[in-house]
Amino acid sequence: MNDVVVQAHGVSKWYGQVIALNNFSVDIGKGITGIVGPNGSGKSTFFKIVTGTIRSEVGDLTVLGQRPWGNSALLRDIGFCPDYDFLPFDLSGREYLRFAGGMHGMTGSVLADRIEEVLGIFGMKAAADRKMGGYSKGMVQRIKMAGSMLHDPKLLLLDEPLTGTDPVARRDLMDLVTDLNQVHGHDIIVSSHVLHEIERMTPNVVLIYKGRAVASGGIHEIRALMSNHPHNIVLEGRGMVDLAKVLISKPYTVSVEMGKERRGLIVRVLDPEAFFDSVPDMVRESGCELDTMQSLDDDLEAVFKYLVG
Repeated sequence: MNDVVVQAHGVSKWYGQVIALNNFSVDIGKGITGIVGPNGSGKSTFFKIVTGTIRSEVGDLTVLGQRPWGNSALLRDIGFCPDYDFLPFDLSGREYLRFAGGMHGMTGSVLADRIEEVLGIFGMKAAADRKMGGYSKGMVQRIKMAGSMLHDPKLLLLDEPLTGTDPVARRDLMDLVTDLNQVHGHDIIVSSHVLHEIERMTPNVVLIYKGRAVASGGIHEIRALMSNHPHNIVLEGRGMVDLAKVLISKPYTVSVEMGKERRGLIVRVLDPEAFFDSVPDMVRESGCELDTMQSLDDDLEAVFKYLVG
């Protein structure tokens, strides 16, 4: 049990008539664990209970062997990067990190030295004194994650850290998450509604659907289930017509739908792994500029309904 970081047994949480978590039970060990589920499945509620922000109606949950509700001392060991944007964009990245460090009682040279260290880890030294309002989405996610680990917590909670980022930023952030565990020693729970993203970071996964943990364990078996269902991906950027022509020629492509302003595509594929692996080559071949790539929640709905059934 010394290797269990978070342990939940029969945890339920509801908001009025809406059930966010329903008899949720899971043991999460050390290393990196991915929480995968559609939007509204209960991922963010789970993180709020883990951080002690809210309390479950029934059930029992411990974090690092302690109950989080009303336990402010436990927050020294937890770093949380939420899925929503909360940064004061009129501040520079460095000013924000000073504020975040102050919230944890860090001051003086200790705080200044740690800020420099964290900026280096996240590759943000060159942009540290720029206003965050001018940051790209990838840079915003980096500085948010930097703030969450400034106090060197044992456990990092990353809620949808890749959402809205372009393919290059997405790849870099996935590599960063891996390094935060393997190089810097943080245990990490990271959520996503894209199974492929989690696979790049860890083989350990928990599938959550309508507030329940419907499966946990190795990702390869779960990926095989997902590959049996058509997969919908939204692509946005410039040169989408040329990218569509390349996509149509691929054997895994079922359909390509062009948006009204020709800046977006909805692609339906039978082999998501082959698609994701070939994206860099297709971008080079078509000459397009790809800004965002996002899987739709419907991709997972069929898989989870199959598992529940």
